[in-house]
Amino acid sequence: MNVRHRAGIVMATAIGAAVLAGCGGSSDAGVPANTLDDGVYTGQSETESDGTYGVVTFTVEAGTVTDASFIVHDADGTPHDENYGLGNDGKPADEAFYQRAQNAIEAEKHYVTQFEEAGDQSRVESIAGASLSHRLFRSAVSNAALDDGR
Repeated sequence: MNVRHRAGIVMATAIGAAVLAGCGGSSDAGVPANTLDDGVYTGQSETESDGTYGVVTFTVEAGTVTDASFIVHDADGTPHDENYGLGNDGKPADEAFYQRAQNAIEAEKHYVTQFEEAGDQSRVESIAGASLSHRLFRSAVSNAALDDGR
């Protein structure tokens, strides 16, 4: 094996390791929510390039996360809820979009359930098709904990 070939392999291995490290999720999820002082916390995620953001509210009581809620919003503030993707007539304008949106909203509800059970946002696992919501959720919880979001 010549030196140029070996250098290419080393470079490819280093790039591959960097890419895979980026796929593992953020290690800066903040302090676990269940270690916060008792109280009600609210946090907003970082805003995505399209203006989408998430807002979380949760209560910590004696090391337990309770009463958690999470809503994703469009840049104009439109909440992603059971009506998201419906036209003025109450019917989906685009059935495929509506179904994807509703699947993501169901996943967001699951994130809240996992969060209440685990008490630690870093233990909330991503669901296929709702990775954006997962990122927004963890960012919002970390913001609430970091800013002592009360």
